[in-house]
Amino acid sequence: MDDKTLEQAIRVGLERSLFFKQTYLNITFFGGEPLLRKDAIFKGVNMAKAFLAEAMDKGEAPSNFKLNFAVNTNGTLFDDSFFDFCEREHFRIYLSLDGPEHHHDIARRTVNGCGSFKEIEKNIPRFVKLGAVALSTVTRAHVETLAESVKWLHEQGFKSLTTSVDFDGKWTGEDFDRLALQYQKMALYWKECRDKGDKMFLGTIQDKIKLYLANLRYRQYSCHVYNGAIGVATNGNMFPCTRFITSNENPPYLQGNVFTGFNEDACEQIRLFLDNDKKECEGCDIRYRCCAHECACTSFYSTGSIEGVSPEVCTHERMLAEICDSVMINNRIT
Repeated sequence: MDDKTLEQAIRVGLERSLFFKQTYLNITFFGGEPLLRKDAIFKGVNMAKAFLAEAMDKGEAPSNFKLNFAVNTNGTLFDDSFFDFCEREHFRIYLSLDGPEHHHDIARRTVNGCGSFKEIEKNIPRFVKLGAVALSTVTRAHVETLAESVKWLHEQGFKSLTTSVDFDGKWTGEDFDRLALQYQKMALYWKECRDKGDKMFLGTIQDKIKLYLANLRYRQYSCHVYNGAIGVATNGNMFPCTRFITSNENPPYLQGNVFTGFNEDACEQIRLFLDNDKKECEGCDIRYRCCAHECACTSFYSTGSIEGVSPEVCTHERMLAEICDSVMINNRIT
């Protein structure tokens, strides 16, 4: 992304936040690997701070308005200088770390084909100190060691973790049976930690339970589309979330461009999705806790449409909800 597009993207984000009377703006740098362009991250932070100061001077932004910065990263390019920068600017770090070396290196490989764990390992204590969120991707090759890897991550000091399945259309019933066993182990480990007073956050389990107890919808709780997020491509095109982003011509769900504004008809398509239930999910008791129904991003990448319902995702969500509900009921979690 060039400087002109970066500047305009931040201006649009700030203007949009102020228009909707919000008191904060979250700016997340992502890729690819965003640390390949550390210079752009530095510039983006300085631009945002300068634009906010200007808006405050003009009385356009309230004095309590906050800028929150985050970065999604594979963690391989961090050095002391960038850690210091993240600490100084109070960055939220989302770290792609699947677990110990034998588990992580299954899918996390560098351009030369080697695993990337060693490049991250030396900095794990610093990531932990800054409160990084560990994001673990689950493929079929990861299943057998998933629960032990989650435990390992927690033992390194990570207090916030979540796992995310790579839905590729090839998961079988046997695969889900194996995954269910790992989820059961994860749920019991999470409960054991909570009983000991360790308030670790394991989103895989905790989200399903919290949504039920708080009577919330997934869209209301953690959906970036629902919360008005804008994902900006390198050419300035705007999308409802990062999963949709591409610089290709005529992409689906394009919301506009930072230089030309929003396409209201395209935005209305997203609003209709958010305001309505999917017909395929009518009568399903878990639909408001289910990514297949609630998450536009998951639907898009698993079916090609925000309206689609992937049988694979549906099966997974039913299985996971049953496990979480069992833990909640048997242990009287309130």
